[in-house]
Amino acid sequence: MSHKYNVLLIGTGGVGTIVACGIDYAKKSNLSIVVRRDYEKVNEKGYDIESIDYGSVKGWRPLNVYPSVSAASLSGDIYDYVVITTKNLPDIMKIEALIEPVVTPKITSVVLIQNGFDLCRPIIAKFPNNVVISGVTYVGSHNTNGNVHHTQTDKCFIGSGKNPNLPEDLQELKTREFVSLYSNGKNNPIYVQNEREHRYRKLIYNATLNTTCALTGVDTGRLENAGGLDSIALPAMHEVLAIAKADGIELPDDAINTALHLDDGEYFEPSMLVDVKKGNPIELEVILGNLLRVGKELGVNTPILNFLYSLLTVVQYRLREGQGLFTLPEERPVSKKFYH
Repeated sequence: MSHKYNVLLIGTGGVGTIVACGIDYAKKSNLSIVVRRDYEKVNEKGYDIESIDYGSVKGWRPLNVYPSVSAASLSGDIYDYVVITTKNLPDIMKIEALIEPVVTPKITSVVLIQNGFDLCRPIIAKFPNNVVISGVTYVGSHNTNGNVHHTQTDKCFIGSGKNPNLPEDLQELKTREFVSLYSNGKNNPIYVQNEREHRYRKLIYNATLNTTCALTGVDTGRLENAGGLDSIALPAMHEVLAIAKADGIELPDDAINTALHLDDGEYFEPSMLVDVKKGNPIELEVILGNLLRVGKELGVNTPILNFLYSLLTVVQYRLREGQGLFTLPEERPVSKKFYH
C-alpha cells in the first residue's frame, strides 16, 4: 500500500468499536467514525476499552469522530471504504439510504459487517458501480456509554459481495485490500472466496435458536430443557440446510451439532431475545425475511421458518409501536374484509 486510505466506520456499538479499534491499531488508514449515541463523551474523552486483543486502553478515539453521517459527508473527505457495523433494520432505516451521502460512485467500497443474510443485494442495486464487501464476524463485545468490554477475539470472515456489474478481479483486489487494512496481528480477519457459506453457517443458529428464544422469552438452556430445541429449533435448522443446498452450498455434516453446542454450559440469551426484553426492534428481515425470500426463489418448503417469521412480524409491530415509530388511531378502524 503506497498511501493511507480514508476509512469511515458507521455504528459504534460493541462490535463496531472493536472493529474500528482494530483498523486504527493497524495504522494503515485514516480512520473516522460516526457516533450517534454518546457522541459528546466519545469526542471529548474517547472510549475506555478492556479487550482480550488489545488489553486495557483508556481514552481511545480515531482521527475524526462525527455525530452523524451527514456531518462525515461535509468533511470534504472522499472515503475509500465505508464500513457499516450498525444493526440492519431495513423496515426502519435502509442502509443504502443511510450511507448515500458518503459513498462516491466508482470509488467507495462498501463493507457490511452485520448480522443477517443476502445483505449485498440492496446495496448493489443502489450503487451498481461500487464494490461491496461482506463480513461475517464472531466477536464478544459490549459497549455501555463509551465503556467497551471485549471478551472474544475479533474474528471475521470477509468476502466479495459479488457485484455482477464489476470485474471479479477488481472485487477480489478491493476485498483483500480491506482485509489487509483491518489485519493488525492481534485480530483475525480472514479472506474467503464464498462469504455466503459463512452467512448460512451463522443462520443455522440465528434463524432458529435466536428467533425461537425471542418468541418464547427463554434462553437457549431453558429452551432445551422445555423441549423446544427438539420440536422447533432443530427442524428449523434442517430447513436452513435445505435452502443452502438448493443455493449450491453443502454445509458440513456437523454444522447443526456445532450450532447446538455453542452455548454449552450457559443459560444464554441470544441477541433477539435481549432486544425484545429491552423493547428494541429486532433484525427480523435480514436474519429471517431475506432467508425465506431466497428459499421461495429456490422452491424450498419452509413451514417452520415461515411460522416463526409470521409470529415475529407481530412482535416487531409491537416493538416498533413501543418505540414511537408509528401511532394508531384511538378507535380501531372497522374492516370490511369477509373471512371464511
